[in-house]
Amino acid sequence: MHDRSINKISTGWIRKTRKEFRWFLKETRFPNPVRQGERGPEYQYPEWLIMFIAILSVKCKLKSYVAIHRFVRQYWNVIAEGLGLRLISERQLRDRLKKICHFPGRPAAFIFQLFPELEQEQSCQRR
Repeated sequence: MHDRSINKISTGWIRKTRKEFRWFLKETRFPNPVRQGERGPEYQYPEWLIMFIAILSVKCKLKSYVAIHRFVRQYWNVIAEGLGLRLISERQLRDRLKKICHFPGRPAAFIFQLFPELEQEQSCQRR
């Protein structure tokens, strides 16, 4: 699935992984919620984008929300390519990651279901 010639944090790897992730979500008919709740405001940043950022944070072994946001800021033009969105704030990103149960050091379970090789990397890192 992953080309070994692409560095794990290169823009090429990000684009390739994003394309595969979006394809997977489309094939599985993953719903894209547009509201926080019945009366909540519409999400400006799509749920899949937040999930993708969580995947990137595990792959890059980022250990804090600040580090995740720093990474996102550095690669925002690739991560959010074609969406016309301004950079998500650190606070909003942290809140959205928490909503999908993604915490630095305790990644969301869906990540390992999609990318089992990351679970092995994560368990080796804990030792």
